[in-house]
Amino acid sequence: MRNFIIVTIFFLFISCEQKEKKTFSLKYIRNDNELSLIFENNTSQNIVFLAPNTLEFGDGNFKDFSSQGNMEDSYPITVYAIIKDNQSSKFYQEKLDSIYDSFLTEIGNSDFIGDKKTGDGNSVFYLKEKEKLIIKYNLIIRQLPSMNYSSKFKQNYYPYDKVLKGNYPEGEYLRRFSKLNFGKAKFMAQPVIEDSLFLNISNKDANN
Repeated sequence: MRNFIIVTIFFLFISCEQKEKKTFSLKYIRNDNELSLIFENNTSQNIVFLAPNTLEFGDGNFKDFSSQGNMEDSYPITVYAIIKDNQSSKFYQEKLDSIYDSFLTEIGNSDFIGDKKTGDGNSVFYLKEKEKLIIKYNLIIRQLPSMNYSSKFKQNYYPYDKVLKGNYPEGEYLRRFSKLNFGKAKFMAQPVIEDSLFLNISNKDANN
């Protein structure tokens, strides 16, 4: 009887895990220097979610979170991806940007309003029930001159679920946005890519 109970619980766990994966999932496709994130909403309601404007990648040969930043010249290859323009939901994007600007004023950083670069911050998307959405990014690959190098790069997921609950610098204005009244839609945190996002990159892949 004990073995039967253990087996039953095990299958129940697998069943719940599979059911959870079928709610809001994320996969990717790489086509040369373009990266497409494919979001699928298998829930029974429309959803609003955020996606980072920059995807950061860490070199498997280094322990750092990302090879992008102030020390890019210290890495043989730097890899990141910047979201393409005009893909977000304009209506909800304006709401998020308004909350962000108000938050900057509140904390005394109003001088930074309007100073965002293309890859800064987050974009807002609206996805109807039982539908898919493809978000495209330009894949940027920079290499140091005269170096023959290759490595595996892993995308470092932006942890929206943790940001919304934890003490992150941008957490407060994102929390305020997530608590808005979205009508018949529901706010959801971006899921993790099911099979992870790994890129095998060498000097021949670098952008010209």
